[in-house]
This record gives sequence, C-alpha cells and structure tokens, in this order.
Amino acid sequence: MSLLAETAPLAAPCAGGIGTMFLVAGVSKLRGHDAFLGTLASYRLLPSWSYEAVAWGLAGAEVLAGLALFSGFAAGVGGLAAAAMLVVFALAMGINVARGRTSLSCGCTPGVVSETLSWKLVARTVLCVPLALAPCFASGVSAFVWGQGVLAGVALYLVWLALVALPPERVPGSGGGQEA
Repeated sequence: MSLLAETAPLAAPCAGGIGTMFLVAGVSKLRGHDAFLGTLASYRLLPSWSYEAVAWGLAGAEVLAGLALFSGFAAGVGGLAAAAMLVVFALAMGINVARGRTSLSCGCTPGVVSETLSWKLVARTVLCVPLALAPCFASGVSAFVWGQGVLAGVALYLVWLALVALPPERVPGSGGGQEA
C-alpha cells in the first residue's frame, strides 16, 4: 500500500480544520469589511487603489476555499487555493516582521482573534500549508469517512480557537488559575 493511500483518511480532518479556518476568516472579513480594509492597508504592501477589491476578493476566496474543502469533490482545488493563500499570507507577514512592524494585527479573523505579527505566527502559517495540501492527495475515501473526518477537523479547529481566545488564567494547566 502506498503512503498516499495510507494517509488518505487524514486528508478529511485536514480539510475540515483548514476549511473551517478559511470559512470563519472569510465570513469575518466580509462582516468586518472596514476593519479588515484598515488591516490590509496597514501592511503597506499594495497600492491604495487596490485595497477595496483585494479585501472583497480575498474574503470571497477564503469562503469559497473553505466550502470547497468541506465538499469532498472539490477539496483538492480548495486545498490548493488555501495553500496558495497561506503562502501569500506568510510572505506578507514575514515582510512586515522583517521591517520591524510587529505591532500590526495579523488580520486573520477580524473580530474573533487578534494576534500581532511575529516569526512564530509566520511559522505557524507556513506549517498550515501541508495541512491545506493534504486533501489534494485524498483518493478513494468514502463520503461517510470524508464527512466524519471533516467533522473531526471542524471540532479540532474550534477547540484550538477556544484555547486561543481564552485568557491564560482560564486554561487548565496553564498555571494562571486555581487548580483543585
């Protein structure tokens, strides 16, 4: 059995997690368009005349990539699109970190999680690229297994989002709260 065949079931949880990440980010950018427009402008990487089109286009592309990753039949296309966007995001963040502009918001999910730029964030974004590409190699996964895997990925992403959003004193084992 080939390595791709053995790891194909892992593609669905990757699709679920990355798909949820992109869907949440895209919808957040559509709902908080003006805030995202400000974040996009603060990166100082694009001509000012392009901000509006890029903001709408990026949010729409994120939503479409997320939905494609969930679908199972267009997951490969969604994975490629998500991976390409992640590379662009990592480059944009890396350029600004190299310029010393670490006080900028990442702009990942306006109104949900606001993290400032750092090399750690750039590395985490790059580490998401193989996860986004995993669905490109899924073949022969039944719809039932795909659905279960996607739901598992959604659950994992939501747990991660909750842990990021919780203050450290509320996370068990973080040393910030009272332990029984």
